[in-house]
Amino acid sequence: MQKTIPLLAVLLLTTGCASIMTPEQQTVEIKSSNSMPTEVTLEGKTVTTPGVVTVLRDGSDKVIRTTVDGCDSATPITKKVTPVFFGNIIIGGLLGSTTDNATGKMWDYEDSVEVYCAS
Repeated sequence: MQKTIPLLAVLLLTTGCASIMTPEQQTVEIKSSNSMPTEVTLEGKTVTTPGVVTVLRDGSDKVIRTTVDGCDSATPITKKVTPVFFGNIIIGGLLGSTTDNATGKMWDYEDSVEVYCAS
């Protein structure tokens, strides 16, 4: 029984590595393909390109929107699994990886996104 308590403490402290080591927010740089200032919106935040928006790292799909003529009205932001998550599968197992998935911190979004706009 005495050996079980330290083992459980270690498991609890090492679970959710991405949740602990990954920031809750991430910045995304947004540019337009024609290099012209373009007003875009991401998660309710409006910015003129080139610009930077801070998003919550929650695993949800992110889409940049614009109503500017000649530009794509919706540009999705690609997400991928953060490398820290894979280490957590080894160290934290099912509990740790489930925690990372539930918090959304297992995902990294693109650092830079280009909205296509005709010249």
